[in-house]
Order: sequence, then C-alpha cells, then structure tokens
Amino acid sequence: MSVFYDYSNKTMFGMETELERISLATWNIVVIFCSVLGDTTILISSIKYKTFHHFKILAAFIENIALCDLLNSLGNLLPCTISLIADHHPSDHSHIYPRFALTYYVSTTGCLFVAAMTVTKLLLLKYPLRTGSWSKRQTYRVCLGIWIISLYVPILHIAVDKTDITFDYRTYIYSYRYSSSIWKYLLPFLALLTLALLAPNLTIIVSTVLLLREARRVVERSEESLRWQGIMTVLLTATVYTLSFLPFTLYCIVEPFVPKDPDKPGPFYIYYFRVSGALVCVNVLANFFVYSLTVARFRAFLKRRIFRVGKSEVSSKAMSATDETFNFKSGQTFVQNKRNSLI
Repeated sequence: MSVFYDYSNKTMFGMETELERISLATWNIVVIFCSVLGDTTILISSIKYKTFHHFKILAAFIENIALCDLLNSLGNLLPCTISLIADHHPSDHSHIYPRFALTYYVSTTGCLFVAAMTVTKLLLLKYPLRTGSWSKRQTYRVCLGIWIISLYVPILHIAVDKTDITFDYRTYIYSYRYSSSIWKYLLPFLALLTLALLAPNLTIIVSTVLLLREARRVVERSEESLRWQGIMTVLLTATVYTLSFLPFTLYCIVEPFVPKDPDKPGPFYIYYFRVSGALVCVNVLANFFVYSLTVARFRAFLKRRIFRVGKSEVSSKAMSATDETFNFKSGQTFVQNKRNSLI
C-alpha cells in the first residue's frame, strides 16, 4: 500500500526548534541580499555600461540568468523567509497560485538558461566559422523562447488539479502533491525535463566536459588565440549550478524507492530535503562572485564604482572637516571681537 505524506502537517514536518527556523531564515536573507545587490549590479553593468559586451552572445544569457535569479530571490525566497519568521503559512490565499507558479517557473528557466549557455559556448568554440554570424539579437530571441516554453510547467500543474497545491512545512514554500491518477503517466516525463531537471543537468555536464576537451584541442593546435575569460565564466557558472542542484536532483531520483513510515517520517524526507533545498540557493548568489573572479571588465567596473564611492566619501569628510575648521575659526574671531569691544 502506497503511503502519501501530507507536508502541510506542521506537527509532523514543521521545524521543531526556533533555532532551525532562524538558521534557515538567516540563510535566506543572506541569499536575498547577495542576489539583489549582485544581480542588480550585473544587469546595470551589462545593459548600461556594456561590461559584458565583448562576450557578445554570452552577454544575453548572463543578463537573463541574473534576471531569473532576481525573480527567484524576491518572488520566492522573500515570501518564504517571511513565513519562516512568522512560523505559519499566510492566511491570505490569493497569492498561492502566483507563488507556486513562480517557484516552479524560475527553477526551470534558470536551468535551461545555464544549459543553453554551455551548449552555445561549445558551438562557438567548435564551429567558429559557422557561428560567426550569430548576433546578440538572435540570442535574445532564444532566451525569450526559453521564458515562453517554461510557462508550461506551472500551467500544466494548475490545469491538472489546482487544489493539489499545498504549503510544505519542510521548506515553507508551496509545493505539489501529485495525487491525481494522470500523474502516473505525466510525472516520469515531467521529472526528466523539469522537476528533477535531469535532461538539462545532463546537458550541462556533457557540454561542460566537451567544452574543456575542445578548449584543450584548440590550445594544442594553436590555431587561434583562446579567450579563456568566456570559457572560465561558462565553466564556473555550470559547475556551481550543477553542484548546488545535485543533492535535490538525487532526492527526486531516490525518493520513490525510500520506504515511508506513515507515523514518523525519516530524516531523508525532512532534513535531507530541507538541506538540499537550501543548497540550491547557492546558485542564486554565486554568479556575482563568479563574474568578479573571471571577467576582467566586470572587476574593473566594480573597482571604478567602489573607488568613486570611496572618493566621494573622502571628499564629504574633507568638506565636513573644512566646515568645522571654518566654524571654529569664525568662533575664535567672534570671541576676539567681543573681547576687543569690551576693552
């Protein structure tokens, strides 16, 4: 007999201590802060100051990945953090569908963007003559296609059974129960493409390995100068994404085979799932640090901005010190004039 857990049962799946809630909420706040600051900086530097303009094709993927992470942090992690602090799900049910849809939507688009970026970089390196005519405008169209195609994930879930959405007290987000009989046929296909993201993750891994192999071949043949900045940016982005998503992917693969105790869920269904969900957030905050490490122009942009802010602060302090000195001297002059008048 199959056992189905009700993850909305706070007594069984909620966090037992306040320390657990505060720890996860603190982690979410760190991720949100780094994402808002980092992804906003990435978007501004790329769109306004053309920091990634030399990458041409990859710049479009970098911008869309940053936008996706920003949506994830503000639309998913922020409400989750509020629920963690309050220790209950919101009483207002009007936002259930938007929150659920956004959670499943951004996880799908984010993975597809990383997969598309790694494959594109591999093709650019392997077939430079054929891909030389590719433009940034065409890449934006591909990104728009990914945004549109990924809509089928939340739409399909809501269309099958919109009442199957539940508040998951393991991670304080809205998830899906998959109780309808139709999921027996849809779930394997959906898990392969979106839920466990097996196909996109395998694409990322295979294309990353092939990219390393192709880069080595180009260096050995010395046919052309190799732009290691773009390659290292793609490799690190793909590596961080794969490693951060790997524990959750393993959960999706192993979960059907792990026995379920109807009275007491084991640590796999509670703590492992909770930790794997938290590790996925590493990808949300990591890209800013990846680009800071691998892209020289982005580092130069950050140094100029920081130097300008630091210089303005120094100027403000100098002006304040000058005003204070002026006021002090004016005070001395006033006192001296008073004394002279008394004399």
